[in-house]
Amino acid sequence: MRERRLEALLLQALARERTLEELHAALRPLHPGLTKARLFALLVRLRREGRVAFEGGRFRLAGEKVSPDP
Repeated sequence: MRERRLEALLLQALARERTLEELHAALRPLHPGLTKARLFALLVRLRREGRVAFEGGRFRLAGEKVSPDP
């Protein structure tokens, strides 16, 4: 159950592209025991499931269009 809550929080945090460090900083207050290794493992699992994409050092929701940099 706790893993599902973390997953939901992570997917909400990915409303915009973020690096691993940015995600960890955003989720750590909501999940105090969260380590970068655990967060990365969850991101890898979600990427394998096709729910998260990784490009250019940033994670985002899969299927979301990437806006070009101005």
